[in-house]
Amino acid sequence: MRRPNYAALTWYPVLAVGISMIAFIMIKTGRDAVFFQREGFRQLPVAYIWIAIAAVPAAMMHLGALNRWGARKTRTVLFYLTAALFLLFFPVAVAGSRLWMTVLFVSVPTIFAAVFAGAWLLAGDLLEGADPGLLRQAYSRIGAASMVGGIVGGVLAKGITALLHPQFLFAGGAFFLVAAGLFVARAHRDNPPGNYSAFASSDDEADTSNNSRQSLLFREKYFRVLVCISAVATLAALFIDFQFYAAATVTGNNNASFFADFYVIVNAASLVIQLLVAPRLQAKLGVVGALLLLPYALLGGSGLFNIWTFLHARTLLKVAEGGLKSSIHRSMWEQVYLPISRKVRDIAKTVVDGAVARVAEGVGSVLILTWLYFNPQPPAQLDFTWLTWATMVTLALWIVLTRYFGKLGCADINPTETLIRLPDG
Repeated sequence: MRRPNYAALTWYPVLAVGISMIAFIMIKTGRDAVFFQREGFRQLPVAYIWIAIAAVPAAMMHLGALNRWGARKTRTVLFYLTAALFLLFFPVAVAGSRLWMTVLFVSVPTIFAAVFAGAWLLAGDLLEGADPGLLRQAYSRIGAASMVGGIVGGVLAKGITALLHPQFLFAGGAFFLVAAGLFVARAHRDNPPGNYSAFASSDDEADTSNNSRQSLLFREKYFRVLVCISAVATLAALFIDFQFYAAATVTGNNNASFFADFYVIVNAASLVIQLLVAPRLQAKLGVVGALLLLPYALLGGSGLFNIWTFLHARTLLKVAEGGLKSSIHRSMWEQVYLPISRKVRDIAKTVVDGAVARVAEGVGSVLILTWLYFNPQPPAQLDFTWLTWATMVTLALWIVLTRYFGKLGCADINPTETLIRLPDG
């Protein structure tokens, strides 16, 4: 059997992820623009809670579809169904019903998590059996395509909303989702599994996990510290996210133009860091040093709260959080799972990046929601001092835990395995 041209196959997932990101940023910009009218940020904690709740049934439905219809058919149909869903929001996305706006806000990250997973895993499907060096190059290109797609999506969103209502962004996003779906279907049709599955490498450590292995995982100090880091990092991101949206509302910048500019800047910053800075920093700092870069930068940026304007300080902090997380932190974070046995690595990742992160997000949302309940005054009169301190405390705890984490084996990681990056969206 002739070995497939893996270099040519790489461009299918690269374009699939890039086009999906264009749709995501357009729809997300439209969502933010309509949701944050009429003090929508007061409903933000409720939306966060529903996102945490919806993540579990959404994941179960996705897994059920994969088991019943297979990865390829599920992946393709998901693009079309997502496009149809967001077209349904077109007539109601006029800052009207608060219920509809909350459903819209929750739907975007919940559904796009599955969309991006399918787009990213297309690479694993098409490149099965490829050399590790080519795989690393492929995933690097896919990551860059995601950032370029974010820039293009932001520019398109700004151009469309300069002439039309933000609701038209849902129609534009749906168009690109359909285009991505057609492209994925073409990739499947031109590259059936039988053409290259014979070149797949076998895993000599087949998954034979059982209850005893799962129990041992939770007894390991390395894993417990990993859980704690995930919780405090999620809390810090939640507090930064809420303050950013609150600042946009307070200053009257809760519009499509502002959010489009923001997403362009975040993705452009991520791309620049990924191409020019990340390789040098990762080689010089190692895994632990690179993992510390994000919390240190955010903690230093938190000091700007007292010396810069409310909007500019929060926006800069959010740009730093998004840019560094996408370009450096995520790839390093994926590697902390290497010391964990393959037999339970998927379980560890599901618990840490799934369950623990969602629980922490829910707890933080309840805290913010309680504060808003006892402070019903207009947003311009709210005192965000406690959130500033809460952010700095969680960032400091994040740093302490990560430094301790380095003593448990994280510092000795040799990133020789190829890991599939999960989508940042």
